[in-house]
Amino acid sequence: MAGNNFATGGSKAAARSSAATGNSVNAGEKEDLANFISMISRDETPFLSSIGKTKATAVLHEWQTDELSAPASAAVAEGVSYVTQQSAQAAEPFRTRLGNYTQINSKTVTVTGTKRAVDQAGVADEYAYQLKKRGTELRRDVEFDLVNGWKSSNGSGTRTFGGYQAWVNYTTAYTTPATALNVLTTPAEYTAPTNQGGGVAGTFTTVTSADKVSLTLAHIDTVMQAIYENGGKATKLMVSPANRRVFSAKAQSAGSVTGSTGDGNVRRNIDTDGKIRQSVEVYMSDFGDIMVVPNYVMGISNTSISGLDNAANFSAFVYDPMWFSYASLRPLQEVDLGQLGDSIIGQIVEEGSLECRNPKGCGLIFGLSGL
Repeated sequence: MAGNNFATGGSKAAARSSAATGNSVNAGEKEDLANFISMISRDETPFLSSIGKTKATAVLHEWQTDELSAPASAAVAEGVSYVTQQSAQAAEPFRTRLGNYTQINSKTVTVTGTKRAVDQAGVADEYAYQLKKRGTELRRDVEFDLVNGWKSSNGSGTRTFGGYQAWVNYTTAYTTPATALNVLTTPAEYTAPTNQGGGVAGTFTTVTSADKVSLTLAHIDTVMQAIYENGGKATKLMVSPANRRVFSAKAQSAGSVTGSTGDGNVRRNIDTDGKIRQSVEVYMSDFGDIMVVPNYVMGISNTSISGLDNAANFSAFVYDPMWFSYASLRPLQEVDLGQLGDSIIGQIVEEGSLECRNPKGCGLIFGLSGL
Protein backbone atom coordinates (compact mmCIF):
# COMPACT_ATOMS: atom_id res chain seq x y z
CA MET A 1 0.00 0.00 0.00
CA ALA A 2 1.13 3.56 -0.70
CA GLY A 3 0.90 4.49 2.96
CA ASN A 4 3.37 1.86 4.17
CA ASN A 5 6.50 2.95 5.99
CA PHE A 6 9.49 1.18 4.45
CA ALA A 7 12.02 2.26 7.10
CA THR A 8 13.95 -0.74 8.42
CA GLY A 9 16.51 -1.52 11.08
CA GLY A 10 16.87 -3.17 14.46
CA SER A 11 17.83 -6.68 15.45
CA LYS A 12 17.15 -9.57 13.10
CA ALA A 13 14.65 -12.23 14.14
CA ALA A 14 16.26 -15.31 15.67
CA ALA A 15 16.27 -18.54 13.65
CA ARG A 16 13.04 -20.59 14.04
CA SER A 17 11.46 -17.85 16.13
CA SER A 18 7.82 -16.97 15.61
CA ALA A 19 8.84 -13.71 13.93
CA ALA A 20 11.14 -15.51 11.52
CA THR A 21 8.68 -18.34 10.81
CA GLY A 22 5.66 -16.06 10.48
CA ASN A 23 7.37 -13.88 7.89
CA SER A 24 9.02 -16.76 5.99
CA VAL A 25 12.45 -15.30 6.76
CA ASN A 26 15.48 -17.52 6.34
CA ALA A 27 17.79 -16.58 9.18
CA GLY A 28 20.77 -17.67 7.11
CA GLU A 29 20.13 -15.17 4.33
CA LYS A 30 22.44 -12.16 4.04
CA GLU A 31 20.80 -8.79 4.35
CA ASP A 32 20.67 -6.61 1.22
CA LEU A 33 21.97 -3.23 2.40
CA ALA A 34 23.44 -0.92 -0.23
CA ASN A 35 26.93 0.36 0.54
CA PHE A 36 26.06 4.04 0.33
CA ILE A 37 24.14 6.69 2.25
CA SER A 38 21.72 8.99 0.43
CA MET A 39 21.58 12.58 1.70
CA ILE A 40 18.78 14.77 0.34
CA SER A 41 19.30 17.95 2.39
CA ARG A 42 20.42 20.98 0.38
CA ASP A 43 23.98 22.07 1.01
CA GLU A 44 24.17 25.19 -1.16
CA THR A 45 24.95 28.60 0.31
CA PRO A 46 23.59 30.95 -2.40
CA PHE A 47 24.40 34.28 -0.74
CA LEU A 48 27.78 33.27 0.69
CA SER A 49 28.77 31.78 -2.66
CA SER A 50 27.75 34.92 -4.56
CA ILE A 51 29.95 37.35 -2.62
CA GLY A 52 33.71 37.74 -2.42
CA LYS A 53 36.19 36.55 0.20
CA THR A 54 38.66 38.64 2.14
CA LYS A 55 40.84 38.43 5.25
CA ALA A 56 40.06 39.81 8.69
CA THR A 57 42.97 40.50 11.04
CA ALA A 58 41.11 41.62 14.17
CA VAL A 59 37.90 40.89 16.07
CA LEU A 60 36.52 44.22 14.81
CA HIS A 61 36.94 44.16 11.03
CA GLU A 62 36.88 47.72 9.64
CA TRP A 63 37.04 49.48 6.27
CA GLN A 64 36.27 52.91 4.78
CA THR A 65 33.73 54.21 2.27
CA ASP A 66 33.63 57.46 0.33
CA GLU A 67 31.39 59.17 -2.20
CA LEU A 68 31.31 62.21 -4.46
CA SER A 69 29.33 65.30 -3.59
CA ALA A 70 25.94 65.63 -5.28
CA PRO A 71 25.96 67.22 -8.77
CA ALA A 72 25.37 70.98 -8.61
CA SER A 73 26.22 74.13 -10.55
CA ALA A 74 29.92 75.02 -10.27
CA ALA A 75 29.69 78.44 -11.94
CA VAL A 76 31.56 81.28 -10.17
CA ALA A 77 32.10 84.96 -10.87
CA GLU A 78 35.29 86.14 -12.52
CA GLY A 79 37.98 86.85 -9.95
CA VAL A 80 36.04 85.27 -7.10
CA SER A 81 38.11 84.81 -3.96
CA TYR A 82 38.83 81.39 -2.50
CA VAL A 83 37.14 82.29 0.80
CA THR A 84 33.94 83.40 -0.94
CA GLN A 85 33.84 80.29 -3.11
CA GLN A 86 34.63 77.92 -0.27
CA SER A 87 31.98 79.34 2.04
CA ALA A 88 29.35 79.12 -0.69
CA GLN A 89 29.99 75.44 -1.27
CA ALA A 90 28.41 72.74 0.85
CA ALA A 91 30.71 70.63 3.00
CA GLU A 92 32.34 67.90 0.95
CA PRO A 93 31.54 64.28 1.88
CA PHE A 94 34.36 62.67 3.80
CA ARG A 95 35.37 59.08 4.25
CA THR A 96 33.18 56.99 6.56
CA ARG A 97 34.68 54.27 8.71
CA LEU A 98 32.57 51.13 8.97
CA GLY A 99 33.09 47.87 10.81
CA ASN A 100 31.60 44.55 11.77
CA TYR A 101 32.55 42.17 14.58
CA THR A 102 33.64 38.63 13.83
CA GLN A 103 31.47 35.72 14.91
CA ILE A 104 32.73 32.32 16.05
CA ASN A 105 30.82 29.40 14.53
CA SER A 106 31.32 25.86 15.77
CA LYS A 107 30.04 22.28 15.69
CA THR A 108 31.18 19.32 17.82
CA VAL A 109 31.63 15.63 17.01
CA THR A 110 31.59 12.67 19.41
CA VAL A 111 32.09 9.10 18.17
CA THR A 112 32.53 6.04 20.37
CA GLY A 113 35.41 3.61 19.91
CA THR A 114 32.99 0.84 19.05
CA LYS A 115 31.35 2.92 16.33
CA ARG A 116 34.72 3.47 14.67
CA ALA A 117 35.66 -0.22 14.93
CA VAL A 118 32.56 -1.89 13.51
CA ASP A 119 32.14 -2.46 9.78
CA GLN A 120 29.40 -0.08 8.61
CA ALA A 121 27.63 0.17 5.30
CA GLY A 122 28.43 3.36 3.40
CA VAL A 123 30.88 4.67 6.01
CA ALA A 124 34.59 3.89 6.08
CA ASP A 125 35.26 5.98 9.21
CA GLU A 126 32.36 7.27 11.32
CA TYR A 127 34.47 10.10 12.78
CA ALA A 128 35.55 11.38 9.35
CA TYR A 129 31.97 11.08 8.07
CA GLN A 130 30.60 13.09 10.99
CA LEU A 131 33.28 15.77 10.57
CA LYS A 132 32.34 16.24 6.93
CA LYS A 133 28.64 16.33 7.77
CA ARG A 134 29.11 18.89 10.56
CA GLY A 135 31.31 21.03 8.31
CA THR A 136 28.55 21.19 5.69
CA GLU A 137 26.02 22.04 8.40
CA LEU A 138 28.26 24.84 9.66
CA ARG A 139 28.43 26.50 6.26
CA ARG A 140 24.63 26.43 6.12
CA ASP A 141 24.49 27.96 9.61
CA VAL A 142 26.71 30.83 8.45
CA GLU A 143 24.38 31.34 5.48
CA PHE A 144 21.43 31.46 7.88
CA ASP A 145 23.07 34.20 9.98
CA LEU A 146 23.95 36.17 6.85
CA VAL A 147 20.46 36.19 5.32
CA ASN A 148 17.92 35.18 7.95
CA GLY A 149 19.44 35.89 11.35
CA TRP A 150 18.41 39.57 11.52
CA LYS A 151 21.39 40.16 13.82
CA SER A 152 23.21 43.34 14.72
CA SER A 153 26.96 43.67 15.10
CA ASN A 154 27.78 42.87 18.73
CA GLY A 155 31.25 42.87 20.28
CA SER A 156 30.44 41.77 23.83
CA GLY A 157 29.59 38.36 25.25
CA THR A 158 28.84 36.00 22.39
CA ARG A 159 30.01 38.11 19.46
CA THR A 160 27.77 38.31 16.40
CA PHE A 161 28.28 39.89 13.02
CA GLY A 162 25.62 42.09 11.50
CA GLY A 163 23.98 40.19 8.63
CA TYR A 164 22.58 41.62 5.40
CA GLN A 165 19.77 43.46 7.17
CA ALA A 166 22.28 45.34 9.37
CA TRP A 167 23.36 47.39 6.36
CA VAL A 168 19.94 48.68 5.41
CA ASN A 169 18.62 52.00 6.63
CA TYR A 170 15.08 51.37 7.82
CA THR A 171 14.27 55.07 8.13
CA THR A 172 13.85 55.37 4.35
CA ALA A 173 10.24 54.39 3.68
CA TYR A 174 8.62 53.56 0.35
CA THR A 175 5.04 52.66 -0.48
CA THR A 176 3.49 50.62 -3.24
CA PRO A 177 1.84 52.51 -6.10
CA ALA A 178 -1.51 50.94 -5.23
CA THR A 179 -1.69 51.25 -1.45
CA ALA A 180 0.23 53.30 1.09
CA LEU A 181 1.21 50.99 3.94
CA ASN A 182 3.21 51.61 7.06
CA VAL A 183 6.95 51.23 7.29
CA LEU A 184 8.17 48.24 9.29
CA THR A 185 9.07 49.09 12.86
CA THR A 186 12.54 47.81 13.68
CA PRO A 187 11.97 44.83 16.03
CA ALA A 188 13.35 44.96 19.54
CA GLU A 189 15.59 41.97 18.82
CA TYR A 190 17.40 43.82 16.07
CA THR A 191 19.54 46.95 16.37
CA ALA A 192 21.45 48.34 13.42
CA PRO A 193 25.16 48.93 14.11
CA THR A 194 26.19 52.49 14.98
CA ASN A 195 27.13 54.61 11.93
CA GLN A 196 26.06 51.85 9.58
CA GLY A 197 22.98 51.16 7.55
CA GLY A 198 22.37 53.51 4.64
CA GLY A 199 21.16 50.84 2.27
CA VAL A 200 17.82 51.24 0.54
CA ALA A 201 14.83 49.87 2.41
CA GLY A 202 11.96 49.22 0.02
CA THR A 203 9.40 48.31 2.66
CA PHE A 204 5.69 47.91 2.18
CA THR A 205 4.07 46.54 5.31
CA THR A 206 4.04 46.22 9.09
CA VAL A 207 4.99 43.18 11.13
CA THR A 208 1.51 41.69 11.44
CA SER A 209 0.46 38.79 9.24
CA ALA A 210 -2.63 40.61 7.97
CA ASP A 211 -0.53 43.44 6.55
CA LYS A 212 2.06 41.36 4.71
CA VAL A 213 1.87 41.65 0.94
CA SER A 214 2.81 39.69 -2.16
CA LEU A 215 6.02 40.55 -3.98
CA THR A 216 5.46 42.61 -7.14
CA LEU A 217 7.69 43.95 -9.90
CA ALA A 218 6.91 47.46 -8.65
CA HIS A 219 8.66 46.66 -5.36
CA ILE A 220 11.78 45.62 -7.23
CA ASP A 221 11.69 48.67 -9.52
CA THR A 222 11.39 51.02 -6.56
CA VAL A 223 14.43 49.58 -4.82
CA MET A 224 16.41 49.36 -8.07
CA GLN A 225 15.73 53.03 -8.73
CA ALA A 226 16.78 54.08 -5.24
CA ILE A 227 20.02 52.08 -5.48
CA TYR A 228 20.73 53.62 -8.89
CA GLU A 229 20.15 57.11 -7.51
CA ASN A 230 22.59 56.30 -4.69
CA GLY A 231 25.25 55.51 -7.27
CA GLY A 232 24.94 51.71 -7.30
CA LYS A 233 23.58 49.16 -9.73
CA ALA A 234 21.99 46.00 -8.36
CA THR A 235 22.51 42.77 -10.29
CA LYS A 236 20.84 40.12 -8.09
CA LEU A 237 17.42 39.59 -6.59
CA MET A 238 17.60 36.90 -3.89
CA VAL A 239 14.32 35.46 -2.63
CA SER A 240 12.94 32.44 -0.81
CA PRO A 241 11.59 29.52 -2.90
CA ALA A 242 8.02 30.66 -2.23
CA ASN A 243 8.76 34.22 -3.34
CA ARG A 244 10.63 32.85 -6.36
CA ARG A 245 7.40 31.25 -7.52
CA VAL A 246 5.50 34.45 -6.78
CA PHE A 247 7.95 36.43 -8.91
CA SER A 248 7.70 34.06 -11.88
CA ALA A 249 3.91 33.98 -11.65
CA LYS A 250 3.72 37.78 -11.60
CA ALA A 251 6.18 38.15 -14.45
CA GLN A 252 4.41 35.54 -16.61
CA SER A 253 0.87 36.72 -15.92
CA ALA A 254 -1.09 38.26 -18.76
CA GLY A 255 -2.43 41.01 -16.51
CA SER A 256 -1.47 44.53 -17.56
CA VAL A 257 -2.09 46.46 -14.36
CA THR A 258 0.23 46.29 -11.36
CA GLY A 259 -1.63 44.86 -8.40
CA SER A 260 -3.99 42.75 -10.52
CA THR A 261 -3.30 39.10 -11.30
CA GLY A 262 0.13 40.02 -12.58
CA ASP A 263 2.43 42.80 -13.63
CA GLY A 264 1.92 42.46 -17.34
CA ASN A 265 3.97 42.97 -20.51
CA VAL A 266 6.06 39.83 -19.94
CA ARG A 267 5.62 36.84 -22.25
CA ARG A 268 6.44 33.16 -21.84
CA ASN A 269 9.40 31.96 -23.85
CA ILE A 270 8.38 29.14 -26.21
CA ASP A 271 11.38 27.54 -27.92
CA THR A 272 11.55 25.72 -31.25
CA ASP A 273 10.61 22.42 -29.58
CA GLY A 274 7.42 23.90 -28.16
CA LYS A 275 8.64 23.90 -24.57
CA ILE A 276 7.15 26.60 -22.37
CA ARG A 277 9.56 28.22 -19.98
CA GLN A 278 7.78 29.21 -16.78
CA SER A 279 10.81 30.41 -14.86
CA VAL A 280 12.08 33.96 -15.26
CA GLU A 281 15.79 34.01 -14.45
CA VAL A 282 16.71 37.52 -15.58
CA TYR A 283 14.52 40.58 -15.12
CA MET A 284 15.34 43.49 -17.41
CA SER A 285 14.39 46.55 -15.37
CA ASP A 286 14.68 50.24 -16.21
CA PHE A 287 17.89 50.33 -14.18
CA GLY A 288 19.69 47.26 -15.47
CA ASP A 289 19.34 43.50 -15.72
CA ILE A 290 18.91 41.63 -12.47
CA MET A 291 19.33 37.88 -11.95
CA VAL A 292 16.71 36.15 -9.81
CA VAL A 293 18.25 33.65 -7.38
CA PRO A 294 16.29 31.39 -4.99
CA ASN A 295 17.69 30.85 -1.51
CA TYR A 296 16.08 28.04 0.49
CA VAL A 297 17.44 29.46 3.77
CA MET A 298 15.25 32.55 3.36
CA GLY A 299 12.22 30.25 3.53
CA ILE A 300 13.20 28.83 6.93
CA SER A 301 11.41 30.12 10.02
CA ASN A 302 13.60 31.95 12.50
CA THR A 303 11.89 31.23 15.82
CA SER A 304 14.15 33.66 17.72
CA ILE A 305 12.64 36.65 15.90
CA SER A 306 9.01 36.67 16.99
CA GLY A 307 8.44 40.25 15.84
CA LEU A 308 8.96 39.31 12.20
CA ASP A 309 6.48 36.44 11.94
CA ASN A 310 9.49 34.14 12.29
CA ALA A 311 10.95 35.78 9.17
CA ALA A 312 10.06 32.89 6.81
CA ASN A 313 9.62 34.24 3.23
CA PHE A 314 9.63 37.69 4.84
CA SER A 315 12.23 39.53 2.78
CA ALA A 316 13.96 39.83 -0.59
CA PHE A 317 17.46 41.17 -1.26
CA VAL A 318 18.32 43.50 -4.12
CA TYR A 319 22.09 43.89 -4.29
CA ASP A 320 25.35 43.84 -6.20
CA PRO A 321 27.67 41.06 -4.91
CA MET A 322 30.72 43.24 -5.59
CA TRP A 323 29.90 45.28 -2.47
CA PHE A 324 29.98 42.27 -0.13
CA SER A 325 32.70 39.92 1.10
CA TYR A 326 32.99 37.34 3.82
CA ALA A 327 35.99 38.34 5.94
CA SER A 328 37.62 35.26 7.47
CA LEU A 329 39.61 35.63 10.68
CA ARG A 330 39.99 31.87 11.15
CA PRO A 331 39.25 29.56 8.21
CA LEU A 332 37.11 26.47 8.75
CA GLN A 333 39.24 23.86 10.50
CA GLU A 334 39.02 20.67 12.53
CA VAL A 335 40.25 20.73 16.13
CA ASP A 336 41.06 17.23 17.44
CA LEU A 337 40.18 17.26 21.15
CA GLY A 338 41.41 13.70 21.73
CA GLN A 339 39.77 11.00 23.82
CA LEU A 340 36.91 11.44 26.25
CA GLY A 341 36.62 8.06 27.94
CA ASP A 342 35.85 5.57 25.19
CA SER A 343 34.94 8.25 22.66
CA ILE A 344 36.95 10.43 20.32
CA ILE A 345 35.80 14.05 20.30
CA GLY A 346 36.45 16.84 17.86
CA GLN A 347 35.28 20.31 16.92
CA ILE A 348 34.70 22.19 13.67
CA VAL A 349 35.30 25.91 14.15
CA GLU A 350 35.66 29.03 12.04
CA GLU A 351 35.45 32.78 12.65
CA GLY A 352 34.49 35.52 10.26
CA SER A 353 32.35 38.55 9.52
CA LEU A 354 30.33 40.17 6.74
CA GLU A 355 31.98 43.10 4.98
CA CYS A 356 29.62 45.49 3.22
CA ARG A 357 31.97 47.75 1.30
CA ASN A 358 29.30 50.34 0.60
CA PRO A 359 25.81 49.92 2.08
CA LYS A 360 24.22 52.27 -0.47
CA GLY A 361 24.66 49.56 -3.07
CA CYS A 362 22.13 47.21 -1.47
CA GLY A 363 18.41 47.22 -0.81
CA LEU A 364 15.84 45.22 1.09
CA ILE A 365 12.19 44.45 0.42
CA PHE A 366 10.50 43.11 3.52
CA GLY A 367 7.05 42.45 4.88
CA LEU A 368 6.40 39.82 2.19
CA SER A 369 3.85 37.04 2.55
CA GLY A 370 5.38 34.49 0.19
CA LEU A 371 1.98 34.13 -1.46
